[in-house]
Amino acid sequence: MAKKLAAVGWQGITLKVPEDWSLVGVDGDAKKGYFRVDGPVASALEVRWSSALGKKPDLLVKGREYLSGLEKTHRKKRLKFSSKVKLDDVDSNSANFVWRSDTLGQGRLIYCSQCDRVIIAQIVSARDDDMSGIAPVMLGSIVDHREDGWTNWALFGLEFAVPPGYVIKKQTLASGYLLLTFQRGKSALIIERWGLAATLLSTDTIEQWYKKDAGPDIKGYHYDLTEHAVAGHEGIELQGRRSGIKQAAKAVASSFTLHPFPGLISGYAWYCEPSNRLFGVRATHVDGDDVAERVRDTIKCHKD
Repeated sequence: MAKKLAAVGWQGITLKVPEDWSLVGVDGDAKKGYFRVDGPVASALEVRWSSALGKKPDLLVKGREYLSGLEKTHRKKRLKFSSKVKLDDVDSNSANFVWRSDTLGQGRLIYCSQCDRVIIAQIVSARDDDMSGIAPVMLGSIVDHREDGWTNWALFGLEFAVPPGYVIKKQTLASGYLLLTFQRGKSALIIERWGLAATLLSTDTIEQWYKKDAGPDIKGYHYDLTEHAVAGHEGIELQGRRSGIKQAAKAVASSFTLHPFPGLISGYAWYCEPSNRLFGVRATHVDGDDVAERVRDTIKCHKD
């Protein structure tokens, strides 16, 4: 039976992995970074990227340098190591490599002129773990940018995109709760996902639950919650504006800068029964910016 696949990705680089694989580590930013996805037994996917500095690299040289580093590591452990790398027969901006030691590795190098990055992705598995069927599918599914300039993110069943200019500042990554906070100037964008939704809503309405769970994190703004269906799901809409003397002082001070103080807050939260999860997105922003609604519409809360 073919394995069901799910998207996973960080900083705009996404690919498909088996549904039972989990994101276990992230590091870096859009120019240079790393993420790792582990399988349920001994297999793992590692993805690294770095800036190409505006010039296409020699992918064969890059591949040999990477494999040379792996070989040194294995030789220090007195392990045999063999490898090979070759350019892709179809895509001149891609190369493929394999290596063999006490474990097996197969991977792909990609150069993208549009996002000016070199990506190295590899799947490491035990020698008796047959990855020959799924590895090419995973490595062949890599997407490193969107055509509209937005940035894709995908983890633990949550897929969404953020507009240009938003940089991730904080993350809490657990299977039961996800929080990703982005910032552009003084404006903030918060994406959240909760597991075991039916349990969380067993005694509360969505509005009551949201006030208890997310309400304490919303400081400096007065807001109202109203019923609002999202993609056919039961949900709420948040609308508000800044309040208090301190907030007014901040607004006056920032009016003399390039980044006006976000005087408004808006957002949405909804219960996705098919996935038994709760999803939320909220944003602080200036007049005329519907970023929360636009990001909401990119979120995939369950598979069709």
